[in-house]
Amino acid sequence: MTRKVLPLVATLITLIGITAGAADAQTRRKITLEAAVPFEFVVGNRAFPAGTYVFEMATGLPKASEQSGVLIVRNRERNLYTAVATGVISDENSQISPKLMFVRDGERVYLSKVWRQGSESGLVVPTSANATEAQDWEESRVLTVNALAVTGTI
Repeated sequence: MTRKVLPLVATLITLIGITAGAADAQTRRKITLEAAVPFEFVVGNRAFPAGTYVFEMATGLPKASEQSGVLIVRNRERNLYTAVATGVISDENSQISPKLMFVRDGERVYLSKVWRQGSESGLVVPTSANATEAQDWEESRVLTVNALAVTGTI
């Protein structure tokens, strides 16, 4: 009798482990911000015209311990879309409101950072080779756009 029960118990334990892992993966939530951007901007190697955009942190709210994320930028009115690999940046202060930060480099404006309200970590988007690191930016080159946060499950 014990020989027949042992494989059944092993199978049951395996199924419980698989179910627990799948449940943990499904609880991750995508973070979505919506904003009206009043100027043309660049994300990755693609230029976007002024308009209303959805910025989705596809890998969820970044944690300071993480090194990378994925940002999806979408304009539903014009069917524009891009997804870019990002880094994660931390700030000692929680963000008061969701916001997007852009940096001007010559005639072009690049999406640089995406912050969610109440978060100390955000996504940093790679910019052009000519754009310098955030701490070296002159304040006149940094543009900030407030956003509206919407949270949903993946």
